[in-house]
Amino acid sequence: MKTRILVAAIALTVAGTASAEAWRWSVTPYLWATDVGIDVAVHDRALVDTTIPFDDLLEDLDSAALLRVEAMRGEHGMALDLFDVVLRDESGRVPLPGGPGDELSLNAEIGMTLLDITGVYDPEGDGQGLGLLYGARLLNQRENLAVGLYAGEDALADRRIEADDTYVDGLLGLRYAGSLPGRWDYELVADVSTGGTEFTWSVAPAIGFRFGSREQYRLTAGYRHLAMDLPSGQAADLDMTLTGFLVGFRFEF
Repeated sequence: MKTRILVAAIALTVAGTASAEAWRWSVTPYLWATDVGIDVAVHDRALVDTTIPFDDLLEDLDSAALLRVEAMRGEHGMALDLFDVVLRDESGRVPLPGGPGDELSLNAEIGMTLLDITGVYDPEGDGQGLGLLYGARLLNQRENLAVGLYAGEDALADRRIEADDTYVDGLLGLRYAGSLPGRWDYELVADVSTGGTEFTWSVAPAIGFRFGSREQYRLTAGYRHLAMDLPSGQAADLDMTLTGFLVGFRFEF
């Protein structure tokens, strides 16, 4: 009898340990309605200081993939956050003001990819309180521009401009999560990164509502501001910001 009890106790202990150490996965597709700010200065003199609203960007949107995947096992885990957008503008021919019937054509394809690959350390292992993020951030910018100058049906000039730049940063961040009455909760994520970029920082507060039989679903609404100081020429300075509201739907399994 004692042997059976001991075997049963060991089995329960092993089962409990296995359950505690099982991976917990979550997938969150999201939408980030971001404005894009561009600030270009040469020799400390501002040349461009403008913000492109989300509504204007949406008109030229060709494709988008926004997804966060996270896996936790006890106190430790890993996360992948992907923001990939491609804009396309085919304006056709536009008359040049003051020109003798000359026309300008512009076909543009512009893409940006932000990929955060991080480890996650949650001291309590329950997704509550303060957690640490550490890893890498990849930024890729792509431009493909075709510019043409025409006089009637005759092409006076035709030029194609292509660029593909990739920056890789080391990233360090903090995440604080807490519960609110009912099924509501909140989260604040802040991080900094540098290496490929001169300096990049991000802050994102959000509030969520959990539902489902096991509260395995979570609807999230928040705001994110990301500022990048990009490397450029010796005399030039290029800053870019992405700012806007975001919504997401997370499901856990």
